[in-house]
Formats: sequence, C-alpha cells, structure tokens
Amino acid sequence: MRTSESVVRKIGVLEPQVFGARIAGFLRSIHPQKTAICVEAETRISSRTVSKWLEGASSPAGNAYHRLIEVYGPELFVFVNPDASPASLREAALMCRQARLERQVEEKQREIAALRAAR
Repeated sequence: MRTSESVVRKIGVLEPQVFGARIAGFLRSIHPQKTAICVEAETRISSRTVSKWLEGASSPAGNAYHRLIEVYGPELFVFVNPDASPASLREAALMCRQARLERQVEEKQREIAALRAAR
C-alpha cells in the first residue's frame, strides 16, 4: 500500500467495495423484504439501480448517495462510516433510529388494534 493510500484510509475514505457493502447492509436492515422496491418507493432511485448495489455490482455515487442521505439521514452516514462520524452525528443517528423504531412500534400497535376490532 502506498503512503497516500494509508493516509486516505485513516481519515475515513472507504474503498468502493466496502462502501457498497455497507450501503447494502444498511438498506437491508431498514427493509429486510423487497429491499430494492422499498428503497425506490422512499428515494425515487430505480429499483434496478438499487438491486445492483445489493448484488455488489456497483455502489451509489454522487446524486444517488446524496438522495440516500437526504432520505435516511445521519443514521445511514454513521452506519456506513462510523469511524469518520463525530459524536454529534452519532448522537443524531441514534435519535433518528429511535424515532424510526418508535414509528414501527406505533404501526404494529395499530395493526394489533385492527385485529382485535375485527373479532
């Protein structure tokens, strides 16, 4: 490894394969089923493109990555590159994750209430 490569790695720049794998891991954690279709619904990035990321054939770049950050916020950034994330961003990511999980709990509670009402 050249000296410049080790310096770049120390300041938090990820290799494309690692970056792509982490993006895919995050998206799968948020949408465990029909990941590409769900991501398309939230981001307007084509499911075909997202599928390529999930397969490891490519990774998001430029506008696509910015759109992912816009939709998934600091939670995505910290998941992808935790070592380059300042404490304030990590805290924001935790708050976002908590809010997302609370929304999921509320949704499940509504589903349970609907089932009870149907009896």
